[in-house]
Parts: sequence; structure tokens; C-alpha cells
Amino acid sequence: MNCPKCRAPIDGFGTGCIACGHSGGDLRRALLWTLVPTGVIAATLGASIAIAEAHRTGSSRNRYSNAIEERDAPGRTQSFAKLMHDAGEVCTSTKRSLFRGDIGTNAVWAIGCGDTGDWMILIADNGATRVAQCGPLEKAGTPCWTPLDS
Repeated sequence: MNCPKCRAPIDGFGTGCIACGHSGGDLRRALLWTLVPTGVIAATLGASIAIAEAHRTGSSRNRYSNAIEERDAPGRTQSFAKLMHDAGEVCTSTKRSLFRGDIGTNAVWAIGCGDTGDWMILIADNGATRVAQCGPLEKAGTPCWTPLDS
């Protein structure tokens, strides 16, 4: 191999030229091969995130919560009844519901059941749920029927 600067022979890969002291490759080419693919990847990811956000419906970053929010009142009651049943609780009819907001990617709802009172439901981004009665939460200083701060 010859030195690209002075054309003197170079022994081995990665060694410098003894004649002129040239010791490396083309910095512009190295930056080009690093920055261009990185920029393309960043632009692609940014565009896919923007497209996903543009097509997102509902108030939450949580797709399970958005699916509940998009339903009509009877459908929402049915969804909350199933969530409560899966959690081992009972809620046959929902009198009212409030999407309180997101905590990270988890959605928080408050619901008023006609037969068992007020409940808070946390829906994780993987669909898992946690439920708690609002009575003890209110006593502990966590109001059920106020929106979370953004």
C-alpha cells in the first residue's frame, strides 16, 4: 500500500508514512460515512414518531385508555365493568367517569360505580390495571375527581 499523500510505500495497515508523516485516512470521508447514516436514521425515527402522534386519537399516551375513551357511554361502562371484574371487584354500571391524565405512559381514570362507589383505575401501557377505592385515597390526600397536573 502507498501513502495517499506522497505515494511512498507503507508497510502494514494503520501505520504512518515514514517519508512524510501522514498517519491517517480522510477525515471528511470518515465524517461523511458516520454523519449521513446517523442523520438518515434520526430523520426516519423522527418522522415515524410524528406520524404516530398525528394519527393518535384520544387524550392519553396510552392506547388502551384511548380505546376506552373513544367508545360511547354504554361501551365505556362495559369496558370499565370488565376491568373491574378482571381486578376482582364489581362495577355493573358506571354513573360517571373522568380521564384524570397520564403518569408516564400509564393512564389514570376515576369512575363512579352505581353499586360499589368511586374507584381510581390505573391502566399500564401493557394493558395491566390496578384499581383502588377512592375513599381511602381521599383520606390519604389523593383526590379522585381532579385532573392530574400536566
